[in-house]
Amino acid sequence: METKYDLNHKMTLSVEEASLLSGIGINTIYRMMKNPQYDFVLWIGKRRRIKREAFEKMIRNTQFIDVE
Repeated sequence: METKYDLNHKMTLSVEEASLLSGIGINTIYRMMKNPQYDFVLWIGKRRRIKREAFEKMIRNTQFIDVE
């Protein structure tokens, strides 16, 4: 996936961008977004965005990702 913008300066990410940066699959991220344990989701109307800092912090502090 080619992006138009430098991802290092974005505060929110799409699922595709978060997948690209983290190496976590798109389907896994969508499943994580349904779990209230993960608080990195930002709703803008009906669109979901990922709060970059919260997502990165979750990855740094998590040993296991539960997607069920």
